[in-house]
Amino acid sequence: MITGIFFDAADIFYERSESTSGLATRLLEQLGFSTRGSVQDLVRQKELHTRATEGRISHVAYWDEYLRMRGVSDPAQREMLGKRIANHSNDIVAIPGGREAMAGLKQRGFVLGIVTDTIYPLEWKMNWLARVGVAEFIDFAACSTVVGAHKPNPEIYLDALRQAKILPRQAAFVGHDAHELEGAQRVGMQTVAVNHAPDVRADFYARSLIDLLTVPIFSKQ
Repeated sequence: MITGIFFDAADIFYERSESTSGLATRLLEQLGFSTRGSVQDLVRQKELHTRATEGRISHVAYWDEYLRMRGVSDPAQREMLGKRIANHSNDIVAIPGGREAMAGLKQRGFVLGIVTDTIYPLEWKMNWLARVGVAEFIDFAACSTVVGAHKPNPEIYLDALRQAKILPRQAAFVGHDAHELEGAQRVGMQTVAVNHAPDVRADFYARSLIDLLTVPIFSKQ
């Protein structure tokens, strides 16, 4: 029997009209800087993003190096652009049905949690979830910058399970990304795909957030 449900956050409960990386590229283009890094720079960028996602460097340090690698040599300009990009991360829009779905699942007695990757502090993530009306229903949060691991690493799912004090077979993960769903499956959790691409594989599927209430394993306890 499923007693705990854990959710991805971005592209499940909220989305952005433009990604932060998309904004960064657009700003660089407008200012006449390169938007393409060398192969070496792209490898370095991926490494830095992983370190930021795991909380080993700050988002400030990540964006500073990202901009430096693209030719922004003036530290003051990098700081200004970095702040603008980071502030843009707060520009979120709710995906319909989140509050209704979480309220319904909470009423059924489920423990509800978040398993999320981000380069930003957990407080920012919880603020975004509050703005879209779901934070009040969340009992636990496993955040990559706190745990020091990101999906599909088993450790971040296991951290959520430890916080909830439940076994993998008692839990389900709701997400949209194929690799993140596969990571949850490898840990032993049931998986539910929502807002997903056509080729994503999961144990169950929901056409929308409100349709989570009709998923068989989420029937009333």
